[in-house]
Amino acid sequence: MAITEPVADLRDNFDWMYWGAVSTIEAEKMLLRGFTTVRDAGGPAIGLQKAIDRGKAVGPRIYASRPVISQTSGHGEHRVYTEPHPNFMGAQPSFFNQHVEFLADGVPEVLRATREALRMGAVQIKVMAGGGVSSSVDPLHTVQGLPEELEASVRAAADWGTYVMVHAYNDDSILRSLEAGVISIEHGQLMTEVSAQAIKDSGAWIVPFYSLLGLDEEVVKKALGPAAAPKFLDVQAGARNQMKLLKEYEIENVAFSTDIIGDPVALTKQNDEFKYRLEAWTSHEILQQATSKSAALLALSGKLNPYTAGPLGVIEQGAYADLLLVEGNPVEDAEILVDYTNNIDLIMKDGVIYKNTLD
Repeated sequence: MAITEPVADLRDNFDWMYWGAVSTIEAEKMLLRGFTTVRDAGGPAIGLQKAIDRGKAVGPRIYASRPVISQTSGHGEHRVYTEPHPNFMGAQPSFFNQHVEFLADGVPEVLRATREALRMGAVQIKVMAGGGVSSSVDPLHTVQGLPEELEASVRAAADWGTYVMVHAYNDDSILRSLEAGVISIEHGQLMTEVSAQAIKDSGAWIVPFYSLLGLDEEVVKKALGPAAAPKFLDVQAGARNQMKLLKEYEIENVAFSTDIIGDPVALTKQNDEFKYRLEAWTSHEILQQATSKSAALLALSGKLNPYTAGPLGVIEQGAYADLLLVEGNPVEDAEILVDYTNNIDLIMKDGVIYKNTLD
């Protein structure tokens, strides 16, 4: 949710070359913040992943999802008002509708979109299951994707040995997704006790983000427009209640996330997530969420997992040789990691050292 540049600006005023150039620069900076592996939850990240894996660029490993899948008028809907539907006869799909988001209505279209994302290299699928802040046509209360549509995507992904994650804030969206077989709920800040119990019972993952607690209404208005601000404030207001519920219901499958999109300036706040999670979890628990627990979630990509030489998120024989040396003890105080420039002395990914300020 850390957004400092309007989505519309990214859609309308920059081409794919700009996206690629900036993403390549920012990937290296992300690695130097200490993130050696990330999950991209929708977008054209596959080329960057290949460039990094082949040694043409520097950055973290990327578990790419390819375009998100959304119903018409859903959270993956960023057309201008007069733009024709990309699936209509004779329409010319934009870059967004080809590489960032697929619009799909009905089981056949959802199946086609899921399978197309898999064909394009997705290792897990992202579906929009409820209203969002950055999209202008869908109120937060909306539930998106009919049960049979969500189930179709889940089954198509399962046929390829992987899973579906969904964007969902409210109970109705979360419950419908879980009933369809979804095993990763992204965000969920508007959840109540009903969703907490359902997530607990199902063993599903919840992937919240709390960096939004550091934003104010004026920043959101500038980034997303006045209409988005009330929705943002609703989500922000639910964040601390969500923390309380996740702790109260002893939900263990909590992964680390920041939900950062937009201008690269926002990415510099990525490590702030460690600070905000301290309101609910111990430093040790937060480090587990950012390492071994997130690695367990990534591994659910199963047969499509692009990184199988060893386990991620742990330090043990045979694991990927990822290592951070930190000033101080982050197990006792995870906020140390917020100041990554001064407090992370050494960063190793797969046995290669990318930062070393040790004497």
